Amino acid sequence: MLMELKNASKSFRDTEIFHDLNLQITEGSVMSLVGPSGCGKSTLLRAVAGLTALSSGQILIENEDITTVKAEKRPVVMMFQDPLLFPHLTILENVTYGLKYGRNKVNKTERIKRGRELLEKVELESYENRYPNQLSGGQKQRVSLARALILNPSVILLDEPFSSLDPELRNSIRTWVRSFLKRENVTALFVTHDREEAMILGDRIAIMKNGTFCQVGSPEDIYHHPKTDEVADMFSEGIIYKGEFISSGRLKIKTADEPASEDTALGAVINYRIYKYGLPFYAVTIEVSGQEVMIHSDQAWEREDEVMIVFRPEATNELTAVESEK
Repeated sequence: MLMELKNASKSFRDTEIFHDLNLQITEGSVMSLVGPSGCGKSTLLRAVAGLTALSSGQILIENEDITTVKAEKRPVVMMFQDPLLFPHLTILENVTYGLKYGRNKVNKTERIKRGRELLEKVELESYENRYPNQLSGGQKQRVSLARALILNPSVILLDEPFSSLDPELRNSIRTWVRSFLKRENVTALFVTHDREEAMILGDRIAIMKNGTFCQVGSPEDIYHHPKTDEVADMFSEGIIYKGEFISSGRLKIKTADEPASEDTALGAVINYRIYKYGLPFYAVTIEVSGQEVMIHSDQAWEREDEVMIVFRPEATNELTAVESEK
């Protein structure tokens, strides 16, 4: 196990930020840490980086306890939301800056050699003499990534590094970063509040709410088998019915006279329609519970149409049963 949290807790005076967190990250994998604003995920990242101290618990990297090790001596590097490039330095000088000082210091020839190697890996080798104001937002993030990786960290920490980019650029750069991290066998802990982003980047996902982990698992497992109502609401697309999670893929929109006797039917109202991947999806509110769910339907529906949401009883994910087995 390359990195491990053991009963990690953090409080500021009388305010508990997170408590008794346990997490394991294997070498070369990407762990997405996802949750709403204020749940403690960025504070946890800062604790791993050594920028804030844990109140209790341990942080281990390669079986070494680094809980009390100073930030500059930890084998981790953190990427922030803003690339934070030096505007007066060239791209190559920005990338190699960390090799000029401290325990990572090397001579100029070695700095330039390693810097150019990384710029080639992030596909910016022809930009080494340019300055940050001559780059796009996505290119700046790639420079920031190269600057982090040149220090050869055991773990790279990414704190919502794509949040300042426009949607189209954000989509392309996060896919590129995922491919790059896997190609270079980089171990990463990635913080986001975006469900889709967590699924794209992460080999595994830890869902955080109110200072604790609700569930840790693969994107597929969490999406299809949420263990709590909170996880289902935050991460999956579906509804909770009598303590069971029914994924949106099992839900059909029908008129009131269509459901067969063996189907379960719930009254609902059409809110609006959107298109995803060339297909129509309808946002629907279940009348009895107030739950909103997005359902694909090839049949045309209008806003405020009264419909029935239908599904056939079969093996479902029983949230309460899973919880009782924990």
